[in-house]
Amino acid sequence: MASPESRSAGDGVAQASREIRAEAISLQENSEPLNEAETLNPEATLSLEGTVNLEDILYLGDTGDFEETLYMEEPESPEAILYIEETGQPEALLVEEPVSAREMQYEETEKPNLEQPVDLAKSLSPEQIVCEGEMTEREEKSNPEENLKPERSPSPEENLSIEDLELLEGRFQQCVQAVAQLEEERDQLIHELVLLREPALQEVQQVHQDILAAYKLHAQAELERDGLREEIRLVKQKLYQLECRQQDVAQFTDFREVLTTKAAQLSGELAQLRDTYQKQKEQLRQQLEEPPSQRDGHFLQESRQLSAQFEHLMAESRQGLEEEYEPQLLRLLERKESGTKALQKTQAEIQEMKEALRPLQAEARQLHLQKRNLEDQIMLVRQKRDEEVQQYREQEEEMEERKRKLRSGVQLQQQKNKDMEQLRISLAQELSKYKSVFAATQVPPNTG
Repeated sequence: MASPESRSAGDGVAQASREIRAEAISLQENSEPLNEAETLNPEATLSLEGTVNLEDILYLGDTGDFEETLYMEEPESPEAILYIEETGQPEALLVEEPVSAREMQYEETEKPNLEQPVDLAKSLSPEQIVCEGEMTEREEKSNPEENLKPERSPSPEENLSIEDLELLEGRFQQCVQAVAQLEEERDQLIHELVLLREPALQEVQQVHQDILAAYKLHAQAELERDGLREEIRLVKQKLYQLECRQQDVAQFTDFREVLTTKAAQLSGELAQLRDTYQKQKEQLRQQLEEPPSQRDGHFLQESRQLSAQFEHLMAESRQGLEEEYEPQLLRLLERKESGTKALQKTQAEIQEMKEALRPLQAEARQLHLQKRNLEDQIMLVRQKRDEEVQQYREQEEEMEERKRKLRSGVQLQQQKNKDMEQLRISLAQELSKYKSVFAATQVPPNTG
């Protein structure tokens, strides 16, 4: 029959186990998202990470995060994966009652019988043992004085943990091989991306060279057009000078007609004066033929004086007309001859210029057609360049979006890795404690 001390110790262990199970339920409910992330197979995790678009990462120049994501899984110890692989019976955790902290302290102060904790450890599942380890660690942090006392608690089955460690070691080797294969695929994709980008760069350079050549041809056509414009301007200037000369010739013709009219008028007046003079001369001759008389003598003397005056007047008028109009007539004749020669020369020059202008006009039309063709080519090249720029911008926006998604995924994966690392550390600490407790329980109990 058991002693009262053993009964009280068994009651304390039962109460402690109930409290640990109740707290494990709350921890399981709170850490459900984390356990979902932890229950993933490492191979599945690496395969999910392998779906990252390496081409986009290469184009964006951000491969550091990807390598960090790939290698964040390596430092995990088998103990952390041990917790992931073990599956307990959650039904045993649902119907329990919480126990107060005083009863836990009562359990620590008592010396329980060693046979009952061993039997209790056999009936507990691995998840219950892990939860009990977490409670023990918390109690050790809250009660540092009680940590100095030796503790003896049930431990998990060692054979299962060793098998899981071997299994996880094999999986870890597979993960390392998968990472090496992914690195080789990444290098191959980088090489393929470089090879794919080279033709595009060559096409862009060729388009730039075509644009430069088109600009050179356009500049040359503009220079030729400016030269033709200068020649056309000179031809127009000469034509203007010829038109001015033609106007001068027309004015000279009008002035010559006026002078000719005036000369004809003066010739008519001169003919009238000659007729009048001849009539007077005949009258005077008739008078001279009549018999002389005193009166006729006086009249004859007057007629002689008048005749002399008339002849002198006619001579003076003729001399004045000759002196006045002969130089003008000579100048007009000279100007007429020079104008005729200049007109003939100008007409010959106009004809030569027209003949020289015909090939220039044909060349100008040809240059105009070339200019239009070059403008069409430049417009097509610009349109193609704008389309390529728009396409490159769209690709850049898509890659920026992929980069943001990758960064968010990498940050999420880093956070998961940090959580996994913290969990691994905590599990390693708990496993070390359980090993120490298990080693302590292997010592034969004191039956004295």
